[in-house]
Amino acid sequence: MCKKVQFKICVVTGTRAEYGLLRNLLLKLRDTENVKLDLVVTGSHLSDQFGNTQEEIVKDGFDDYIRIAIPLEDDSKEGMAVSTGIAVQKFAELFRGYKPDIIIVLGDRFEILAAVIAAHIIGISVAHIAGGDVTEGAVDDAIRHCITKMSQLHFPGCEQSAKRIVQMGEEPDRVFNVGEPGVENCLNLKLMSRNELSENLNFAINCHDYSVVTFHPVTMENNTAIEQVYQLIHAMDNQKGMFYIITMANADAGGRVINEIWQKEGKKRENWLVVPSLGVLRYLSAVKYAKLVIGNSSSGVIEVPALGTPTINIGDRQKGRMMAESVIQCDPAQDQITLAIQKGMTPEFQKMAKNIKSPFGDGTTSNQIVQIVLDYLRHKNETNEKHFFDIDFKN
Repeated sequence: MCKKVQFKICVVTGTRAEYGLLRNLLLKLRDTENVKLDLVVTGSHLSDQFGNTQEEIVKDGFDDYIRIAIPLEDDSKEGMAVSTGIAVQKFAELFRGYKPDIIIVLGDRFEILAAVIAAHIIGISVAHIAGGDVTEGAVDDAIRHCITKMSQLHFPGCEQSAKRIVQMGEEPDRVFNVGEPGVENCLNLKLMSRNELSENLNFAINCHDYSVVTFHPVTMENNTAIEQVYQLIHAMDNQKGMFYIITMANADAGGRVINEIWQKEGKKRENWLVVPSLGVLRYLSAVKYAKLVIGNSSSGVIEVPALGTPTINIGDRQKGRMMAESVIQCDPAQDQITLAIQKGMTPEFQKMAKNIKSPFGDGTTSNQIVQIVLDYLRHKNETNEKHFFDIDFKN
């Protein structure tokens, strides 16, 4: 029996990591009465070079999705700009004939910015998850704030980010601190056992200490990717007996170069497993049993502390984010990374990390978002017009 449709809700996803964060929300929206969910898949999901991660989406039962393919072959900054422009055009063409009541987006990717630009100009409401964060080392920082200004609803992951959104002139009654969806995954997903994971990956992590490594390009820096990755590799090689699960970089400018290095160096080392993507279940399971998570991904700052694993956060890519005590910050230099790894491996630090309470919510993010979005849509005619919220600065 077909359910009666009252609201059309569109969710846009462009990367493996972001889909993993949206998955619980998608499942809840799909099962919500009077809601027609439309999923738009774009970006690196559709690229063989980045793992063709749309297959994971199909496995979850979302096989009837809308594809928006954009060029990713040129991963220079100029190439990213061109891809963004093409994506705006393609989303505008989609929304010309398809008018959802609202689109829901997460984060700060350039393809997400493109979808929001098109929706905003055409007059489609936007709900934005994970706005208000600060990451001074990435071009994503400005993109995130641009998306905030074009959104009607805001779902930041912590109180600090919620205050920043208001500081940007957004009305407080449109801002809801719902916590991070990644923490919801950590607290509610049934993870694989260590033996199951080892067998699934065909990698002997059931009898060896290992770390999970993810290193993305730093888009606000020029020509540093190769040097920084090799500094990291030298530090990794210093840890005798350690195995590594390495997930490849994203499609930002410089990502392809990093991935070529991982693949080339991985062929020389039996203690490395290099994979395009683990998917959310295998990734979180791998993190759970790892000694360390090393790199510069936002997951190391947001999700990993909730699983009790220490994080070595390298460089400035996540600079400005709130960080738990279990996150060790270091410069992208071999000696500094080595010292950080040694600190993270001490029994005292390992024990402390196991007892960390995440500052990013209680694991109910998706339920809160569904209820707030539905309430907004029921009263949309009364609440759609935005006003700039002026802060009363004290002289």
